[in-house]
Amino acid sequence: MTKTEQQHFTKQFLDLFLANGFGSMSKRDTELAVFHLLRNTSEYQGKSNYELAKLLKIPESRIKSLRLASALKYETINTKAILGDIVMRLSANDQYANFDNGKVVISLEDPIEKRELVQYLKSKGYHAEYTLNAELLKIAPMRLFELILDNMEHGEAVFERLVRNNIDDNKASERILDGALTISQKLARLRDEVLQPSILASLLGGVMGAFVADPK
Repeated sequence: MTKTEQQHFTKQFLDLFLANGFGSMSKRDTELAVFHLLRNTSEYQGKSNYELAKLLKIPESRIKSLRLASALKYETINTKAILGDIVMRLSANDQYANFDNGKVVISLEDPIEKRELVQYLKSKGYHAEYTLNAELLKIAPMRLFELILDNMEHGEAVFERLVRNNIDDNKASERILDGALTISQKLARLRDEVLQPSILASLLGGVMGAFVADPK
């Protein structure tokens, strides 16, 4: 920690510790406050669960618990931004193109990311498939496609362009893009089509590229 960070840490911690009277902060809340403040310093910021566990000499399972609880207590949870970060990460490493039994595997070390993605899927009536590794979730390519469109300003226009560019069957694309349908109904029709993995990968690659280029 730099000297400036130490001074900032001390002031913020004392403000929290004394807010409701000396000694009123519980041990758990003290730990959450310290963890939250540490993660905003150069020494701890951006560290993986493994790296934080090593620095703090506690199990990774406890790091995950602290990350989730401290974020809920001290941070503003911006679901759209969090989902956007997941998409940007998938786009950066081409992870979206690797299908495992027809699913895209997403690595989510941050428990807040996992929480928000799972909640998004639930809100749509979908679910993610858990693996033996609790940090890996499997999601159907079309669910991921829909998630990205939902987080874009011009999602419907992008959807129409991608359907026309990637589905060679003109009759099928016209059925999907029927002007009388809502975007949800169009997505449902797209899901009803039997799409080859190569087409799914092209659709995901196209929507990823559009998302990255989309002005926020």
